[in-house]
Amino acid sequence: MGTRKGLALDLYDAWYFIMGFLLANGVPHFIFGRAGKIFRSPFGQRSPPRVNVAWGAGNLLLATAVALALGYLNLYDSYSLVLLLLGFWLMVLNFGFSIKRFLNE
Repeated sequence: MGTRKGLALDLYDAWYFIMGFLLANGVPHFIFGRAGKIFRSPFGQRSPPRVNVAWGAGNLLLATAVALALGYLNLYDSYSLVLLLLGFWLMVLNFGFSIKRFLNE
């Protein structure tokens, strides 16, 4: 485990933020894809359901792989969950405020 000096973050802490972002980003793409809905792809285009299922599953699998790697290497501390939740909720808020625009296209 890393040591803290003031507010400096250990590099692995950024992975917890990214993991939260990946989890929150993967869910809507996967759900819209499984529901058979055309939804905006990660590259700003309207994409068929199979693309969104693949993108959502890829995000969820990558987040799982990062979690397993960080756990296996014992790279976590008291701030890890806070960073994961921060990444997750920032992405959820981003999605929540922009979903109407995406659905009206």
